[in-house]
Amino acid sequence: MTHHASSKKFSVLICGAGNIAHRFDTPEGDTIVTHVKAFQHHGEFRVEAIVDDHIERAREAAQIWNIPYAGECLHDVRAMPFDVISICTPDHTHAHYLRQALELRPKLVVCEKPLSICVHEASQIVEMYNQAGIRLAVNYSRRWIPIFQELRDMALSGKFGAVVSARMKYYKGFLHNASHFVDIVAMLTQPVLLGGASLKQLEDVLPEDPTLSLAALMSTEIAGGSTFPLMIEGYDSRRMSPLELEIVFETTAIVFQELSGSYLTIARLSENATYPGFYEFSERSTIKLDPSLPMKSAIANIYRALTENQALASTGETALRTLQLCTQMSALPVVHRDHSILACTTVHH
Repeated sequence: MTHHASSKKFSVLICGAGNIAHRFDTPEGDTIVTHVKAFQHHGEFRVEAIVDDHIERAREAAQIWNIPYAGECLHDVRAMPFDVISICTPDHTHAHYLRQALELRPKLVVCEKPLSICVHEASQIVEMYNQAGIRLAVNYSRRWIPIFQELRDMALSGKFGAVVSARMKYYKGFLHNASHFVDIVAMLTQPVLLGGASLKQLEDVLPEDPTLSLAALMSTEIAGGSTFPLMIEGYDSRRMSPLELEIVFETTAIVFQELSGSYLTIARLSENATYPGFYEFSERSTIKLDPSLPMKSAIANIYRALTENQALASTGETALRTLQLCTQMSALPVVHRDHSILACTTVHH
């Protein structure tokens, strides 16, 4: 495929030609949930090339989306200038592509989560990008959404009161999927893991990223400081695929659910009208989130970062903190069937 000259728009290279790169979208549909379509829809970016280690997949994507060049690896495009490189490859390859992307000297790199499956490697990569002066964005998708940013500001300011508890349900790998919700908990509570135990482990997708269920005790400095329990339930994706997060504060409960669409519920504590003296989260407001909002907001933020030096909402640093928290949780002691008492084990930092 022949490469055409770039326009004045920001040039983009897409690494990977799978679902999140382009396959979840079609050029004709209104929904925007992939990197290729989000960049093309924005209007100020031009996707100049796509590479995939299965060259036929890159060529297919290039044909579908009218991308000028398709290659097999970053070596194929080393002579082409790019403003933005978008990494949409499998989780365990992210670190490899992040290192290679540095050699092409783009202005900004956006990578799917997680940064790496290894905290030490991820920390090195963040430092390398900082030293190179290249911006690094990581697609923890809810961080881009304005309403989540508003909730973060209110939660961290203590407007909701102290954190009481948090609970999540997920499937398909602790780093791959649970980390999304761990990231939201980190965003809204800035927690520290004190201890806990791993209750169950499934290998429903990849052995190196099991689906864990665990109970943890967290601490936070919100509203003067407190501790709260975090319960994480992992499900076998071959049987069911729930995605749900609930964070309860003293005055407000925040619930996020995926039920054939993304729903955000904000509930206020109020006294039960029938049974005075009992309080419940009965004053509820639920909105259905536009499925295109995360990617559209992400690309808008990236554009403003390039043109106005705006801060990125989801960075290498925030992703590294989430990875550190996930890694600490993954290392919690396992409770076996013959244990009659669940002891909380202290986490040493």
